[in-house]
Amino acid sequence: MSRPDLKIEFIETASHAGLAAALHQQCFAKPWDEASFISAMSIPGTVLVLASQENEPVALALYRYIGTEAEILTLGVLPDFRKRNIASTLLDRGGSYLNERQIETLWLDVGCRNHAALCLYKSQGFEEAGRRRNYYNESGNKEDAIVMRRRISSVEP
Repeated sequence: MSRPDLKIEFIETASHAGLAAALHQQCFAKPWDEASFISAMSIPGTVLVLASQENEPVALALYRYIGTEAEILTLGVLPDFRKRNIASTLLDRGGSYLNERQIETLWLDVGCRNHAALCLYKSQGFEEAGRRRNYYNESGNKEDAIVMRRRISSVEP
């Protein structure tokens, strides 16, 4: 379910790297810094998607696409705005953006213990495609990454 009250922006330059880093810091225990966003955004095919409510940024997603495939590099919603379908809206709008660019498959990886994210992605049509053993390492606590994919569009023969 999309949220029509959200303003969604697609940004293809590093102009909002500082804002993205500030949002990311509030969403994750191990956030990316501004330099990380600048580095990621310097690669062609990378797009930052910002969601704002009443002119205040509340969520972000970072996509990268090449050829007919794309991946979600990160997606986060501010804690006070979670469970309001904002992440679903980012995925819906991001999927439309990618479909317009003839992207066929969207990939992501998510920690196997991140149950909320796994439920979100499954509800959005993502399927498990593999597993990366011990991919994440938080202070010695290893965690597998679940690799997931979703079809975006089909290419006509």
